[in-house]
Amino acid sequence: MSSSRVGLRLAACLLNISEARRKYIVENIAKAALLDKNGKKHPQVSVLDIFSDQDYNRSVITIAASVDKLVDKCNQA
Repeated sequence: MSSSRVGLRLAACLLNISEARRKYIVENIAKAALLDKNGKKHPQVSVLDIFSDQDYNRSVITIAASVDKLVDKCNQA
């Protein structure tokens, strides 16, 4: 199935990480989610929310992107 601009397929991805007390680490992970493998920002990837629970030292970063971009990011890891 191919996608076009008219039928752009979007998906949300929740990144659960075991860190909340060091805000700079959570922010750096959120920033990295926006970048491609060359370090340039993907125009079709957005961070929608960052929720951190300091008591449990857990954070959830919500990103949205085209399905194709999310597949590319998962294959980079």
